[in-house]
Amino acid sequence: MEKELVLRKTIAIEQILSLCCQEGEEWGTQNRLCSSFNKSLELVPGELRGLCLSTIEICCSKQHKIYQCTAGQIAARQGLSCSLKGDHSGSEFYTDCCEACKIGLVVGSSSSKCSVDPFAFGSPWDEVYDGCCKDIKQDTFILNEDDENNLCGRFDNLCSQICENTVAGSYVCKCYPSYTLMDDRKTCAQITSEDENEIPLDNTLSDCRIGYEKDQRTGECVDVDECETGEAACDAQLQVCMNVEGSYKCLDIQEVKCEAGFRYDRKTGKCEGGLQIPTPAPKKKVESCAPGFRRHNDQCVDIDECSADKYACDSNQVCTNEIGGFRCDCKIGFMLDQVTNACMDINECQINAHECLESQRCDNTIGSYTCIRLQSCGTGYTLNAETGNCDDDDECALGRHNCMAPYECFNTKGSFRCRQRSSQTTTGNSIITTTTTTSTPRPVYYTQPPRTQPQYGPVYQPANQGQQVEYNRYLGSCGIGFERNALGACVDIDECARENVCRPNQRCVNGNGSYRCHDLLICPNGFTANNDGTECLDVDECLTGEAKCGPDQVCKNKRGGYVCLCPAGHIIGRNHRCEDVNECDLHKGKVCPQNSECINTVGSYQCDCKDGFRKSRPEDLICTDVDECSEIPGLCHQRCINYWGSYRCGCEPGYKLASDNRTCDDVDECDEYKSNNLCVGFCENTPGSYGCRCPPGYKLGHDGRSCIDIDECEPRDVCNGRNEICTNIRGSYRCTRINCPHEYEIDPDRSNRCRRTTKYCNPGDTECLRKPTSYSYNFITLVSNMPVPPSGRALFNLRGPAWYEAIDFDLKLLSVDAPPNVRPVDQRFFSLNKLSNEVLLNLVKSIEGPQDIELELSMTVFKDGQPYGSNIAKLFLMISAYEF
Repeated sequence: MEKELVLRKTIAIEQILSLCCQEGEEWGTQNRLCSSFNKSLELVPGELRGLCLSTIEICCSKQHKIYQCTAGQIAARQGLSCSLKGDHSGSEFYTDCCEACKIGLVVGSSSSKCSVDPFAFGSPWDEVYDGCCKDIKQDTFILNEDDENNLCGRFDNLCSQICENTVAGSYVCKCYPSYTLMDDRKTCAQITSEDENEIPLDNTLSDCRIGYEKDQRTGECVDVDECETGEAACDAQLQVCMNVEGSYKCLDIQEVKCEAGFRYDRKTGKCEGGLQIPTPAPKKKVESCAPGFRRHNDQCVDIDECSADKYACDSNQVCTNEIGGFRCDCKIGFMLDQVTNACMDINECQINAHECLESQRCDNTIGSYTCIRLQSCGTGYTLNAETGNCDDDDECALGRHNCMAPYECFNTKGSFRCRQRSSQTTTGNSIITTTTTTSTPRPVYYTQPPRTQPQYGPVYQPANQGQQVEYNRYLGSCGIGFERNALGACVDIDECARENVCRPNQRCVNGNGSYRCHDLLICPNGFTANNDGTECLDVDECLTGEAKCGPDQVCKNKRGGYVCLCPAGHIIGRNHRCEDVNECDLHKGKVCPQNSECINTVGSYQCDCKDGFRKSRPEDLICTDVDECSEIPGLCHQRCINYWGSYRCGCEPGYKLASDNRTCDDVDECDEYKSNNLCVGFCENTPGSYGCRCPPGYKLGHDGRSCIDIDECEPRDVCNGRNEICTNIRGSYRCTRINCPHEYEIDPDRSNRCRRTTKYCNPGDTECLRKPTSYSYNFITLVSNMPVPPSGRALFNLRGPAWYEAIDFDLKLLSVDAPPNVRPVDQRFFSLNKLSNEVLLNLVKSIEGPQDIELELSMTVFKDGQPYGSNIAKLFLMISAYEF
């Protein structure tokens, strides 16, 4: 164990089990399988190890339930399914918490109270319901003094998962368990682990479905081999793990029987060679098979429904065969509707699951999407071909501006501005410049405008006072703030020496050519001193007109300042203007109930029912399903299946849905399944089905597909001519008359044999001895293209006497009758296999029908080196036109 369990005998059992529980919680926190706990318990007393393991598993399972409950709530908030496929620890808590959260979201969005008293679900449903219900409660967007620091309450998209306000008037983002905060300090990403014992508790929140994982190289979702990763919970001693698409199966070893030297391969699902394994027990004969299996060689074998029926799944699904059944999975670009179990198209553009650039427009297609480049970037921008982004044009650098002197060009995003150049003035004399400020918090000065001190010329002393005045007039005025002294020089006027120059609460400060009034009481921003200068009073900026609120805003004075309030459904945005709050984007999936679509309006929003739904009354909030099947007669050609929000058209057995998804076309089983040999004879398609027909000379079997040959020779009087023999062939029959050669007659014991009229030959009569003792007429019927093994197929054997000295056999092809389009046989189609005193006639090639073949097989017996007798077998091969 990573943490040593320092357990002494003096430690109480409760303390030991508490440490064991901590180990279990830590093991479960790492998303490991509770039953796979493999840390050492050497320091735990032997008599307590069993209790310790039980405690570890309980605490580990509790941790899994907490994680699954959190994952279920996240799925509910994201509008995902509440069903968790696969066998995962604590999965029932995922479903329960997800459903309880969805109920809370619906109740909260309808402005109802979030009380659990009417339900009293119990734990953990009550806590989850209450939390989700309160989270969805609609916010009021009227800014007031109390919620200025409640940023998380005012703006719902600050964080991807958890937003917490701080004392400093800011906020921080946090994440749910098993998630970590990304570098942008806003987005949460799922924590991954490379430990082989990790179990996928949060697969439902990733981009791939349960049982799949994203390929790091291609980015596509690929099947997870749970048998290889160790995630499969199969008993290694009693079961064999078999991976299937998106999941796995645990098969009992007794169910997997392989012959000696073979082993079941869970990857291929077949018995593979190369290992010496004891021969399994003989298979028992079965009378009937379970659904999904068929009888073959006295055993039940799995039916591949996907190959047997092309329409086992919808056109938007992929059929996957399983042992005893099959599974329909949605194709890429589709997702399963949990209510209807139909695969619906995923709008990748709407859920932002596309990879289009900012300079491209995402257009949804059935099962996929396309990225279309926008045609223009707008005035002031140019499309960057490499990045696909719109780059700003610097009109100043490109000379595309119209700024004239004394203005200079200043570039901005998408445009430019003409800005006046700053001017500088330099004089030889010192100039005192006074400024007047109108800002509320600054002191107000009563001051003379700045004046320029005049130039001084030579001073001449006049002879008398009259001359002095005239002389001063000659010199001219000194300007405001200055006066001439007795010597005629311009000197500063001390305005502060006068009375009532400044207000009572101000102090006068004289300057060169001017003066300043300093406030004795300095007030902060938003305040001004009273007339006595003894108190700072609030400035009502709304009343004085100093407030800079827009025409659509309401000015509200507050102590030390003012606020500009926007109408309901608006918020102050850029440039301090009121902007409409898009409640639909700000609270995605939360402002409107299920089955409705949020439409933003100026200052508010409205909830419109989605296609396939409507409100029972205009004032209702809930959208109910429209039963298109009952309201629109003839909507579908054959079957109409209503489901939540839409409908589907279906077809009767033997029909398939046409491309318009409404009408049904007949399935031509004879053409669709011609490789499966539905009929032995001829297959005839019928509306919604098919039938089997046999050619003349055959009758249809009890199974409705086999063709059984009719034996026309069974009635004894079919061939009633003299010396006629009836030969049944596939699909017909032949009446063949035997005409014996001269000096031969029909053998009364064998109707197909002609014997010599003179039974014995005189000694030395070699001509008589050379004549055949008998002629036999043999009729053999074969089907067209009958399979022939490499060793050949025996057709006829001819046996001689046992006392022979030597026997000679000879085969001749006498005639072949075949139509022009059929290849006639030659002697290479046959071979003779001699065995002591007999010979076997073998067929070594398949014969195409129809055609008639006549062969002659002769046998000559020798004694003392001379012919001592012979027999001839006439062979008539009749090849039918059919292969059955």
